[in-house]
Amino acid sequence: MTTSTRHGTTDASVMPEWHARAACTGTDTETFFDETPDAQDLTQRVCRRCPVRTACLTDIVRWEADGYMRWGVVGGLTHLQRRALRCEKLLGNVPNLEQARRLSSRVFAGFMATVLEWPADMVASELRKHGVLASVVTVRVALWWSGGKGTVLRPREVGDRRFLWERVRDECRTVVAELREFGLGNRDIAAYLGVSEDALGRAVHAWRRTGEGVAA
Repeated sequence: MTTSTRHGTTDASVMPEWHARAACTGTDTETFFDETPDAQDLTQRVCRRCPVRTACLTDIVRWEADGYMRWGVVGGLTHLQRRALRCEKLLGNVPNLEQARRLSSRVFAGFMATVLEWPADMVASELRKHGVLASVVTVRVALWWSGGKGTVLRPREVGDRRFLWERVRDECRTVVAELREFGLGNRDIAAYLGVSEDALGRAVHAWRRTGEGVAA
């Protein structure tokens, strides 16, 4: 969904130059607000073939800035993925969107298809083996644009029987504390980690109970 549509704007005089080339032009934009997984997958498929999704995502991220009102699929990302991107920016991680677009193109389609379930840092390491240097956050956006998860948590090792919240508790306290210092709540932080708010909430409760502490 283009940012002009997202803003409720139809005046051609204020639409960005790239708007007319957007793949979603002329489609029913209501589908971009459907929060069900199937609907989001269908709308993201539209964005994946869009020639201007980089410009669209750049504009929506700028427009949303530090606000909390994020909804719908815009620039190929769900509102939760854009929340995660905001967290990345606060942590000093800014993606190279043009490189992310190339990594999610047909050139890398075969490779990306094999790593869609991998966390972004592991994919970045694998790319380096093939001579491709890309930051973890750039790879994360490329994975999202390719239909992958782009998670933060490492895959569960064989024999690891911990619940998801226990993995968050054991592996994510430092970054959660850092994001808390920016004033972020559970919704944004859970989006960054790629876990449910319930899993994060349980981990936070466990930290407080043991005295390790994470600011409210």
